[in-house]
Amino acid sequence: MSFIEKIAPAYALRREVAKRRLDRLRNFKETSDTRSFDAVSGGRKAFDILSPHNSPDGAISGSIDALRNQVRQLEYNNGFVSGPIRRIVNNVVGNGFHFQARVKADKKFGEIPKINADMAERFNYLAEKHWKKWEKEADKRLIRSFPRLCRTMEGALIRDNEVLCIIRESARKGRMIPQCLEVLEADRLATPISEITNPQIRNGIVYDSEGVPETYLILKRHPGETLPMSGKKADEFEEVPAWHGNGTKKVFHLFNPIRPEQSRGFSAWASALSYIQNLDRYHEAEIFAALEDACLTGFVKTPAPSAWQANYTDDNVASGDDSGKNNKIHSFAPNKWHYLNPGEDVDIHSPSRPNQAFGELTNQLLRGPANSLDIPPEVFSQNWADMNYSNARTVLLAFYLSCRIRQQYLIESLCVPVYENILRSFVAKGLVPGMGFDRRMDDFLAHAWIPPGWD
Repeated sequence: MSFIEKIAPAYALRREVAKRRLDRLRNFKETSDTRSFDAVSGGRKAFDILSPHNSPDGAISGSIDALRNQVRQLEYNNGFVSGPIRRIVNNVVGNGFHFQARVKADKKFGEIPKINADMAERFNYLAEKHWKKWEKEADKRLIRSFPRLCRTMEGALIRDNEVLCIIRESARKGRMIPQCLEVLEADRLATPISEITNPQIRNGIVYDSEGVPETYLILKRHPGETLPMSGKKADEFEEVPAWHGNGTKKVFHLFNPIRPEQSRGFSAWASALSYIQNLDRYHEAEIFAALEDACLTGFVKTPAPSAWQANYTDDNVASGDDSGKNNKIHSFAPNKWHYLNPGEDVDIHSPSRPNQAFGELTNQLLRGPANSLDIPPEVFSQNWADMNYSNARTVLLAFYLSCRIRQQYLIESLCVPVYENILRSFVAKGLVPGMGFDRRMDDFLAHAWIPPGWD
């Protein structure tokens, strides 16, 4: 028994309890740091794994512009990037979604006007007829039809995971209605320097008290524009309301968020770039090795390397001399041999590349980008070797599933709200019968979009 226990037993008991609690905490910390979750413990095996505590927008804010630009450059220069983007667009949009008006006759009476069979049939016919005509002049610039605009926007979603579409009013003569679409790259959406500290503005979007987008701050010229544009300054913004006065959407900001509360798109190619870069380096090395092999490239062993590098040769030695001094130039070329100077020797470099591992390693490196885009590797690389019908069908069904999800997003987020805006203009101009349209709007808006399918 200690001295403290003799004179103050109650205090000694509390002291012992405190010591044991401290020991348990210390043991728990050591255990949790080293064994509980090895991946985030910061121990020897995972010291280089980062686990930053960032908000959704904070995690992507520092790299979103550089990522977009890098993927765009790869699309210009790399077939393993441009090919899959076009392939997905072709399967998701194809030549466009087929529009069908589906207003039905009913038996409603009283204050709500009745939609009889003749009215429903006439409305559907005229809506489809005028929509087909409007599709051809949907683009504000009159360059692309509505299906082509959909292809452009789907391509931007795959590449940048973000695109802007705005319903504009055109004063150009000859349009059936003034409403048209302007498609802009996400780079145009930015926060003015003077508004960086404004808590209501985030990444170029002004939010209301409930977090709903209220206004989009859009640069009047692309930040990467190098050609002169009259009357448009580099830092000049346009404030575009997110909604029309009648409650329909004016700005369609399309992107697929990775995390809740995310306000801007982050390209799915981000997790694929390291694979693409390694594949480029590997292919370049293999190609150069094959070129060296084809050229019979060699290493010259000489006691006078400076003379070799200076292409020095003794022109006074007659050709055919037994001394071997009949070399005239120092260079290598395909299917050519040259004589050497005295004391020089050549060691032929024969890399024998590409070897049998070339195809397998290429396929393995392509699995990363394919998984990033959620499409099968065979579709990504168009490599169908050693695939039978059953395997190919299984692969294509998995690809079609991801395409259907993309189709549904494009229909819900773009096609349906655009048609709602355009139909109102059709009614206002008298292109379709509008008796009771305001009171039975949902009934008259009944329609469907039929995406391209697969045999």
